[in-house]
Amino acid sequence: MYVRAARFEGIDTANIDRDMEEFRKMLRTTEVPEGMSEETFETLRSGVKRVMSMVDREQGASLDLMFTDNAEDARRVHEVLDAMTPPEGAGRRTSVAIYELLLDEQLG
Repeated sequence: MYVRAARFEGIDTANIDRDMEEFRKMLRTTEVPEGMSEETFETLRSGVKRVMSMVDREQGASLDLMFTDNAEDARRVHEVLDAMTPPEGAGRRTSVAIYELLLDEQLG
């Protein structure tokens, strides 16, 4: 499994809960969201297996993780996401990296 990690800074945390709910709905929809190409939508739907988003409300920063089955899917997902502009209030993307997941253990 591979993970694309993208860090954002300068996010507007005033509406973060509402924005995350909209993001959650977009992830689960079967219809192409407004403003997104069908190709991008299909790449994300077929390539992304899990999404995690973490936020530091005090710093106005977030870290978004997109999990894929393999390196090729991670590369394709990265290409379509990198070509997109973050929505208003989402801040600026300050770093992106792709990692191979070596350990994922839930304790307790």
